[in-house]
Amino acid sequence: MLYIDMSDDEDYFKDPVIPEALSVYLQKAPQFQGQELLYFYHPMGPVVILGHYQDVYHEVNFPYLREHQIGLVRRNPGGGAVFVDPDDLTFVYIDTAQKVKTPKFSHYIQPILAALHEVGIDAKQTGRNDLTYQGKKFSGMAFAQIEDRVLYGGTLMFDVDTATANAVLTPSKSKLADKGIKSVRSRVTNLKPYIKQAGFTRDDLQRLILKHVRALNPDLQMRHLTTAEWDTIKELARTKLGTHKWIYGSGLTDYYVDAYFHGVGSFGLGFNVRDNQLADVKIHGDLISMNQATADQLEKRLMGQPVNRDTLQDTLAAAGLDNLLAAGASEEIAGKVVEAVTSHDN
Repeated sequence: MLYIDMSDDEDYFKDPVIPEALSVYLQKAPQFQGQELLYFYHPMGPVVILGHYQDVYHEVNFPYLREHQIGLVRRNPGGGAVFVDPDDLTFVYIDTAQKVKTPKFSHYIQPILAALHEVGIDAKQTGRNDLTYQGKKFSGMAFAQIEDRVLYGGTLMFDVDTATANAVLTPSKSKLADKGIKSVRSRVTNLKPYIKQAGFTRDDLQRLILKHVRALNPDLQMRHLTTAEWDTIKELARTKLGTHKWIYGSGLTDYYVDAYFHGVGSFGLGFNVRDNQLADVKIHGDLISMNQATADQLEKRLMGQPVNRDTLQDTLAAAGLDNLLAAGASEEIAGKVVEAVTSHDN
C-alpha cells in the first residue's frame, strides 16, 4: 500500500473542487496503476458535496448556501449529499478490482473502526455504507469505479457544524420518513464529544487510523504528490469537475419525482413533457449501485415514451428497475410520473 501524504499541500484544498479532481486523477494516473492507495484530507472551508446523480435543485437550500458562502461541488462517486467543514476528516482508498457489483465497504473500514474502538467509541457499520455510534451516523462511504480502479471514500464527522448541515441540505421527505427522523441534524452526530482523551484532535484521529492501517500493511510506503501532478489535478478541476455543467447538470426540468427505497437509496427522475411524451429525461438519486451506463440506458428508454402508467411501468421494468431498487419500484415511479403530469395540467 502507498500512503499519499497531503499534510504539506493544504493550500491546494482552498479550492473546494480540488478534492474531487484529486480522486479522479489518482484513479486514472498511470504511475499509480496496480497500487493500493490511501490518503486523507480535510476541507479548508464549508462545502456541500453532491453525489454523482443527485439533482442539485432538490438537495440544496440555495439562499442559505449563498448567504453563508458555502462551497458547492459534485463528486464522481454516487451516494448522497453531505456537508463538510474544516472539522471533518475524509479518507480515500483506491484499489484494483474488476467490475464490482457489490462494493466491499467493510474491508476498507476496519482500521477506522479499530481506531475508534481504541478511543472508546464502539462504532458499527450499518446498512451498506454508513458508520454509526449509538444509532447516529457520523460517516457515509461512497464508491466509484473507473475501468479496473475502484475508489472507497468517506467523511468522518469529527466536530462538524450540524446546525449548518441541517439548514443547507434538503433531502427528500420520503428518505427522512423512512428513517423515522425529521431532519439531517437529528440523524447525525460528531465523534469529538465521545472521545475522553483530553485535547484529542482531528489530526490525532488521522494518525490513529494510520497506525492501524500500518498494522495491517507492514510494507506501507509514503510519498507526496509532485508540483507537476498537482498542476494536472488543478487543470482537471478547471476543465471538468469545477464547471457549471458538471456541478449543476443540464438545468431545471418542469417535472421531478422521487422515491426512497429502504436499504437502497433515493431514485429521482427529472423530465419535461412534449406532445404527451417524456423529453429531456434525467436520472437522479443517491444510489451507490448506479453507474453511468445504467443511467444512460434508462434515460434513452424513457425518452419519447407516452405519459401512460402501464407503458411507463413496462418500460421501467424491462430496464431492470425492480432489480436495481426493489420489487414494485417500476409501478411506484410510473405512478408518480403520471400523477405529477396530471396534477400540473390541472
